[in-house]
Amino acid sequence: MTDGMRFAADELARLATDLLAALGVPADDAATAAAAVVQADLDGVDTHGMGRLPNYLLRLRRGIMNPAPQMAFVRRMGATAVLDADNGMGQVAAARAMREAVRLAGELGIGLVTVRGSGHFGATSYYTGIAIDAGMIGLALSNSPPAMAPHGGRAAFLGTNPIGVGVPVAGGDPIILDMATSAIARGQILKANRNGAPIPPGVAVDEAGATTTDAAAALRGALLPMAGAKGFGLALAVEVLCALLAGAAASPEIPSYFDNFERPSTIGHVMAAINIAAFVEPDAFAARAAGLIDGLHQVPPAIGSAGVRIPGERRSALRRQLLAGGVPLAPAAVAQLTQLAEELGVAPPSPIT
Repeated sequence: MTDGMRFAADELARLATDLLAALGVPADDAATAAAAVVQADLDGVDTHGMGRLPNYLLRLRRGIMNPAPQMAFVRRMGATAVLDADNGMGQVAAARAMREAVRLAGELGIGLVTVRGSGHFGATSYYTGIAIDAGMIGLALSNSPPAMAPHGGRAAFLGTNPIGVGVPVAGGDPIILDMATSAIARGQILKANRNGAPIPPGVAVDEAGATTTDAAAALRGALLPMAGAKGFGLALAVEVLCALLAGAAASPEIPSYFDNFERPSTIGHVMAAINIAAFVEPDAFAARAAGLIDGLHQVPPAIGSAGVRIPGERRSALRRQLLAGGVPLAPAAVAQLTQLAEELGVAPPSPIT
């Protein structure tokens, strides 16, 4: 999260919606994509927030992402479905898939929807939040362009293949797991490279396979999986589900988000919703979830630690703070968004102060 001019979340959503609509994205789809982008900023995941919007706009302008796709469910069986995204925006496809998963779970106890032919969908928490809002447990997975070396290798082959899990907690903040299977998200490497900052040791290798703290060298090389073989195993599992099961492109076949503007992404996602009421009484589940969190908070802190923090606590607190005080954007991001607004004939962003 950077210090800069602050903008109301509603103003950023308005700007993102207007920019996308100016390039032919239908109003409802533009609003969905804008909501997902702004939520990433509110959650402190600014690598997937408004700073990523110019990339989407460039893809739309180049004609390699479909602004008005004819998305369709091409297969159905019981509690499952397959959504062909028709090369549309990942945020739109993933949200539609999760809403369908929730609908299926409401009828059948569980819903699982795969997506093929999609674009980058940003942060997983927006989609698991759709399930949480319905009182359900949500799961969101995606594959992505090759950026991570498999354990024991030194060249990029798999994507950072994120995993998201959301669990509703009555009377408290939800549990929100949103993680890359790499030791660090590639967006953090890009951010460090822009800022001329080093990256942590042990998270990436250069082209020769040597570990590096130089962001530029890491971008030419490969990220490493989190927890070694365990992170590689998780990334491979996501790949199997999002590429093979969904019928989407595998990571090595997906062009880079950042320097390839010639081919569609053709990414795969998996969205699942679990209806708690199909398994246990929701009130009993809520009470046990609250008790589990209380128990974790009571664990004595490790030396040098402020104590146990539940996944999602930081982002929930930050979201409340930024909704009240505004979302900060770096001057370079503001200048780029202002220029795009002028080019596309929409009102420029208006800061709070």
